[in-house]
Amino acid sequence: REAVKDVARVISRYNDMIMARLFAHSDIEELAKYSSVPVVNGLTDYNHPCQIMADTFTIMEHRGKLDGMKIVYVGDGNNVANSWINFASRVPLHMVICSPSNYEPDAKTLANANAAGISKIEVINDPVEAVTNADVVYTDVWASMGQEAEAEARKKIFMPYQLNSKLMQHA
Repeated sequence: REAVKDVARVISRYNDMIMARLFAHSDIEELAKYSSVPVVNGLTDYNHPCQIMADTFTIMEHRGKLDGMKIVYVGDGNNVANSWINFASRVPLHMVICSPSNYEPDAKTLANANAAGISKIEVINDPVEAVTNADVVYTDVWASMGQEAEAEARKKIFMPYQLNSKLMQHA
């Protein structure tokens, strides 16, 4: 396997920008460090900013705004949840992350976003409480890339966090 810094230097010579989907977030940071062209994070194990950009655009298309909305993410506090939290540190909204207690989002990301003081950001473990009065309810996969061996166990853990008509009656 080639070193990330070597790959960055070579690919930079042939492109005006690099968009990369990589497992390790440290790899995208290293790619950006050694690249001579802009690097766009297409996905890492820490965040998924392009997904949030596309999804917020869709929400705006359907709802007309984002400011002040209550957006609830139900599921694993994974890369998508971290990206929603980062987004909420820049756009004023009420962001709720609802995850089982051992699957909450990155604590440092949450602390930094709350320190920005832009949005009300909450982590709630009860799905019914979380979705109450939500403007948007959002979810993601229960087993992300690299977690295939945990899929069955995670299915049992996340079943109470399934978006279904019973839960959505509370939104």
